[in-house]
Amino acid sequence: VGAGPAGLFCALSLAQSHHCTPILLERGQPVESRGKDIGALIHRRTMSEESNFAFGEGGAGTWSDGKLTTRIGRNSRNVRKVLETFVEHGAPEKILVDGSPHLGTDNLVKLLRSMRLELRRLGGEVRFGAKMTKVVINGDKVAGVEVEYSESGERGVIPEGVRRGGTKETLYGDAVVLA
Repeated sequence: VGAGPAGLFCALSLAQSHHCTPILLERGQPVESRGKDIGALIHRRTMSEESNFAFGEGGAGTWSDGKLTTRIGRNSRNVRKVLETFVEHGAPEKILVDGSPHLGTDNLVKLLRSMRLELRRLGGEVRFGAKMTKVVINGDKVAGVEVEYSESGERGVIPEGVRRGGTKETLYGDAVVLA
């Protein structure tokens, strides 16, 4: 749940493992549509409650200055894997050696789109306009989530038989990651 950095990298890693088929839920919109919604907010002061600086693909940092900052160890394997994944999806190779790597919003838009397409190519699902409204607990375990789909969900990602606009669906799975 959540297509910010943690959710996107989690889903991509799971899909690459070929051990499961992740479903990534995001209440906001794909980065391309989100850019238009943020433009409307900045220039016309028209705010979409579900697609803005806080909600949408890439998370809150997508429209920041694009600096890559981490506090978990500059040379750790996990940090290196994130940087290498960005390079695989089109980031400049210099981020692998820069002391303060910087991507910028323009690069982030392209990278996020590429990562989403890779996730889908690997069999994962990405559903936009999909707001988690409830965590489903069975006994002492999380069993799934309840999702409400908005009118403005991306075309082609709502499962067959589920209508847009207030339609709820309960998804069950082996694990739920709230990112």
